[in-house]
Amino acid sequence: MPDCPYCQEPTEENALFCRSCGASLRLPEYDRAFCPHCGARVSARQEFCHECHWSLVKPSGQGEEPEAAVPTPARTKPSLWKSPWFWGLLVVVGLVVALLPWLFVANTPPPPKPASPAPKIIVEQPSPIAPAPKIAPEPAPAPAAPAPATPGPATGVGAAPPIPETPLGTAVLKDRLSEPLNQLREAQLKKDISLYTQAFTPNFPDFDKRRQKTLAVWKAYDYASMDFQMRDIKLLKEDQAFALVTWDLKIQQKANQTSKTETQSYKVWFSKGAGKWRISNLELVQKTG
Repeated sequence: MPDCPYCQEPTEENALFCRSCGASLRLPEYDRAFCPHCGARVSARQEFCHECHWSLVKPSGQGEEPEAAVPTPARTKPSLWKSPWFWGLLVVVGLVVALLPWLFVANTPPPPKPASPAPKIIVEQPSPIAPAPKIAPEPAPAPAAPAPATPGPATGVGAAPPIPETPLGTAVLKDRLSEPLNQLREAQLKKDISLYTQAFTPNFPDFDKRRQKTLAVWKAYDYASMDFQMRDIKLLKEDQAFALVTWDLKIQQKANQTSKTETQSYKVWFSKGAGKWRISNLELVQKTG
């Protein structure tokens, strides 16, 4: 295996260049010639560099010095103002800026319409007959009680119309009207909504709201005791009656376990159906406590 004539490193047979120093083995150089382009070691008799293929032939009229690499002039960047893509970008940006106010106005949602305030239902104090909302329909006026007949001839000028005949006296009527009130009292103490519903007639005004109000009161309060008194009992018709009912309540608030007493007076109208008296309407007259 021959050695490189320049670096004395072993080389392979038939190799054209030394792997260690890159010197030409077919055209050994002893004058340390280098490629003016890439700096590789070359022979003075080579016509092209074996690394970068740069021409090593010296032009006529020059000395023995290797040709110096002529620096290529730096490329000047084209002006942006002459580039068509630059003007296209400016046009796009201008369109976007011009459309921004329109897009902002188009995407702005319209102001919400003020909703009409719904009547608020505020539970201040519980009542034995679930207090009605602050804004509640006025109860139907109670039919006027028939005036008692004045003594006189049965058929005469100025005689009062006769009262509908009924087998019930005042005491018996009071006992009958006490049945739905006792049922209402038991439902409030036990918090039985089914029993509570049975104390009212099916056509009671806004009964669904009253039922929901009662359930809300039961969640906040407990009834320790409930007693009622009836007065001014009147039989309006054979199947209709009226009475003033006063409730004496002792209630306890669940949140802080505080107790208080309260008195509530109601005008109560009763209706009779299927042989049973029920509450057909009511109106709060006074509340103290």
